[in-house]
Amino acid sequence: MLDVVSWLLAIELLGLLALPILFVLTPWLPDRGFTIAKPIGMLMVAYVFWVAASTSLIPNSLPTLLVIVAALAGVSIWLWWRHQQRLMEYLRREWRIVLLVELVFLGVFLLWVVIKTYDGGINHTEQPMDLAFLNATVVSTEFPPDDPWLAGEKVSYYYFGYLMFGGVTRMAGVVTSVGYNLALA
Repeated sequence: MLDVVSWLLAIELLGLLALPILFVLTPWLPDRGFTIAKPIGMLMVAYVFWVAASTSLIPNSLPTLLVIVAALAGVSIWLWWRHQQRLMEYLRREWRIVLLVELVFLGVFLLWVVIKTYDGGINHTEQPMDLAFLNATVVSTEFPPDDPWLAGEKVSYYYFGYLMFGGVTRMAGVVTSVGYNLALA
Protein backbone atom coordinates (compact mmCIF):
# COMPACT_ATOMS: atom_id res chain seq x y z
CA MET A 1 0.00 0.00 0.00
CA LEU A 2 2.88 2.36 0.76
CA ASP A 3 4.24 1.78 -2.75
CA VAL A 4 0.91 2.87 -4.27
CA VAL A 5 0.82 6.01 -2.12
CA SER A 6 4.43 6.97 -2.91
CA TRP A 7 3.86 6.35 -6.64
CA LEU A 8 0.71 8.46 -6.56
CA LEU A 9 2.50 11.25 -4.67
CA ALA A 10 5.28 11.29 -7.29
CA ILE A 11 2.74 11.58 -10.12
CA GLU A 12 0.77 14.27 -8.28
CA LEU A 13 3.97 16.22 -7.57
CA LEU A 14 4.95 16.22 -11.24
CA GLY A 15 1.45 17.37 -12.21
CA LEU A 16 1.49 20.11 -9.61
CA LEU A 17 4.88 21.32 -10.82
CA ALA A 18 3.71 21.38 -14.45
CA LEU A 19 0.48 23.26 -13.70
CA PRO A 20 1.87 26.83 -13.42
CA ILE A 21 3.87 26.32 -16.63
CA LEU A 22 0.83 25.01 -18.49
CA PHE A 23 -1.35 27.74 -17.02
CA VAL A 24 0.90 30.34 -18.62
CA LEU A 25 1.54 28.46 -21.89
CA THR A 26 -2.04 27.34 -22.64
CA PRO A 27 -4.37 30.31 -22.07
CA TRP A 28 -6.65 29.10 -24.89
CA LEU A 29 -7.49 25.83 -23.11
CA PRO A 30 -10.63 26.00 -20.97
CA ASP A 31 -8.89 24.08 -18.15
CA ARG A 32 -5.58 25.98 -18.62
CA GLY A 33 -3.78 22.63 -18.93
CA PHE A 34 -4.94 21.09 -15.66
CA THR A 35 -6.15 17.85 -17.26
CA ILE A 36 -2.81 17.24 -18.99
CA ALA A 37 -0.54 18.45 -16.18
CA LYS A 38 0.44 14.99 -14.90
CA PRO A 39 1.61 13.52 -18.22
CA ILE A 40 3.20 16.82 -19.25
CA GLY A 41 5.06 17.00 -15.92
CA MET A 42 6.36 13.49 -16.50
CA LEU A 43 7.36 14.42 -20.05
CA MET A 44 9.18 17.60 -19.05
CA VAL A 45 11.27 15.90 -16.40
CA ALA A 46 11.93 12.78 -18.49
CA TYR A 47 12.94 14.75 -21.58
CA VAL A 48 15.47 16.92 -19.74
CA PHE A 49 16.70 13.83 -17.88
CA TRP A 50 17.07 11.91 -21.15
CA VAL A 51 18.97 14.71 -22.87
CA ALA A 52 21.24 15.20 -19.84
CA ALA A 53 22.06 11.51 -19.41
CA SER A 54 22.58 11.09 -23.16
CA THR A 55 25.60 13.41 -23.02
CA SER A 56 27.73 10.93 -21.04
CA LEU A 57 28.71 13.90 -18.84
CA ILE A 58 25.74 13.66 -16.48
CA PRO A 59 24.87 10.24 -15.04
CA ASN A 60 21.53 8.50 -15.11
CA SER A 61 21.03 8.64 -11.36
CA LEU A 62 18.46 9.55 -8.73
CA PRO A 63 20.38 12.71 -7.71
CA THR A 64 20.36 13.88 -11.35
CA LEU A 65 16.64 13.22 -11.54
CA LEU A 66 16.00 15.10 -8.30
CA VAL A 67 18.04 18.10 -9.49
CA ILE A 68 15.87 18.25 -12.62
CA VAL A 69 12.69 18.01 -10.51
CA ALA A 70 14.06 20.78 -8.25
CA ALA A 71 14.75 22.96 -11.31
CA LEU A 72 11.19 22.38 -12.51
CA ALA A 73 9.98 23.26 -9.01
CA GLY A 74 11.97 26.49 -9.15
CA VAL A 75 10.41 27.50 -12.47
CA SER A 76 6.95 26.54 -11.22
CA ILE A 77 7.30 28.45 -7.95
CA TRP A 78 8.49 31.53 -9.83
CA LEU A 79 5.55 31.31 -12.27
CA TRP A 80 3.13 30.68 -9.42
CA TRP A 81 4.43 33.78 -7.66
CA ARG A 82 4.19 35.89 -10.84
CA HIS A 83 0.66 34.68 -11.74
CA GLN A 84 -0.66 33.91 -8.27
CA GLN A 85 -3.75 36.10 -8.50
CA ARG A 86 -4.84 34.67 -11.88
CA LEU A 87 -4.08 31.10 -10.76
CA MET A 88 -6.10 31.53 -7.57
CA GLU A 89 -8.99 33.09 -9.49
CA TYR A 90 -8.93 30.14 -11.88
CA LEU A 91 -8.93 27.61 -9.01
CA ARG A 92 -11.77 29.43 -7.22
CA ARG A 93 -13.81 29.62 -10.42
CA GLU A 94 -13.06 26.10 -11.71
CA TRP A 95 -12.71 24.11 -8.49
CA ARG A 96 -15.48 21.73 -9.59
CA ILE A 97 -13.69 20.68 -12.78
CA VAL A 98 -10.39 20.41 -10.89
CA LEU A 99 -12.03 18.18 -8.29
CA LEU A 100 -13.82 16.13 -10.95
CA VAL A 101 -10.63 15.56 -12.95
CA GLU A 102 -8.75 14.51 -9.80
CA LEU A 103 -11.54 12.15 -8.73
CA VAL A 104 -11.71 10.54 -12.18
CA PHE A 105 -7.92 10.12 -12.22
CA LEU A 106 -7.85 8.65 -8.71
CA GLY A 107 -10.83 6.41 -9.42
CA VAL A 108 -9.38 4.96 -12.62
CA PHE A 109 -5.91 4.63 -11.09
CA LEU A 110 -7.21 2.85 -7.98
CA LEU A 111 -9.45 0.58 -10.08
CA TRP A 112 -6.41 -0.53 -12.08
CA VAL A 113 -4.34 -0.89 -8.93
CA VAL A 114 -6.96 -3.33 -7.63
CA ILE A 115 -6.98 -5.18 -10.96
CA LYS A 116 -3.17 -5.38 -11.00
CA THR A 117 -3.23 -6.55 -7.36
CA TYR A 118 -5.15 -9.63 -8.47
CA ASP A 119 -3.08 -10.07 -11.63
CA GLY A 120 0.36 -8.77 -10.69
CA GLY A 121 2.34 -11.42 -12.52
CA ILE A 122 4.69 -10.08 -15.17
CA ASN A 123 4.36 -13.16 -17.34
CA HIS A 124 1.91 -12.32 -20.14
CA THR A 125 2.92 -11.79 -23.76
CA GLU A 126 5.68 -9.14 -23.84
CA GLN A 127 5.61 -8.18 -20.16
CA PRO A 128 8.93 -9.90 -19.28
CA MET A 129 10.58 -7.98 -22.12
CA ASP A 130 8.98 -4.72 -20.97
CA LEU A 131 10.28 -5.27 -17.44
CA ALA A 132 13.74 -6.05 -18.80
CA PHE A 133 13.77 -2.75 -20.71
CA LEU A 134 12.48 -0.86 -17.67
CA ASN A 135 15.24 -2.40 -15.55
CA ALA A 136 17.86 -1.65 -18.21
CA THR A 137 16.75 1.98 -18.36
CA VAL A 138 16.80 2.37 -14.58
CA VAL A 139 20.22 0.78 -13.99
CA SER A 140 22.07 2.17 -17.01
CA THR A 141 24.57 4.93 -16.23
CA GLU A 142 23.92 6.70 -19.54
CA PHE A 143 21.58 6.60 -22.51
CA PRO A 144 20.89 4.73 -24.62
CA PRO A 145 20.79 1.91 -22.06
CA ASP A 146 22.41 -1.46 -22.53
CA ASP A 147 20.23 -3.89 -24.45
CA PRO A 148 19.08 -6.61 -22.01
CA TRP A 149 18.70 -9.13 -24.86
CA LEU A 150 21.84 -8.44 -26.85
CA ALA A 151 24.95 -8.37 -24.63
CA GLY A 152 27.38 -5.56 -25.31
CA GLU A 153 24.94 -3.58 -27.45
CA LYS A 154 22.85 -0.49 -26.74
CA VAL A 155 19.07 -0.35 -27.11
CA SER A 156 18.66 0.78 -30.71
CA TYR A 157 14.98 1.65 -30.59
CA TYR A 158 12.41 3.49 -28.58
CA TYR A 159 12.89 3.42 -24.79
CA PHE A 160 11.57 6.83 -23.72
CA GLY A 161 8.39 5.40 -22.17
CA TYR A 162 10.49 3.11 -20.01
CA LEU A 163 12.63 6.11 -19.08
CA MET A 164 9.54 8.10 -18.04
CA PHE A 165 8.12 5.40 -15.83
CA GLY A 166 11.57 4.45 -14.57
CA GLY A 167 11.94 8.02 -13.36
CA VAL A 168 8.63 7.92 -11.51
CA THR A 169 9.61 4.53 -10.08
CA ARG A 170 12.86 5.99 -8.78
CA MET A 171 11.15 9.10 -7.38
CA ALA A 172 8.60 6.91 -5.61
CA GLY A 173 11.31 4.65 -4.21
CA VAL A 174 9.67 1.43 -5.36
CA VAL A 175 11.28 -1.59 -6.97
CA THR A 176 10.94 -1.82 -10.72
CA SER A 177 8.56 -4.81 -10.71
CA VAL A 178 6.12 -2.81 -8.57
CA GLY A 179 6.78 0.33 -10.63
CA TYR A 180 6.03 -1.64 -13.79
CA ASN A 181 2.62 -2.72 -12.50
CA LEU A 182 1.85 0.78 -11.21
CA ALA A 183 2.81 2.20 -14.61
CA LEU A 184 0.27 -0.15 -16.15
CA ALA A 185 -2.32 1.07 -13.66
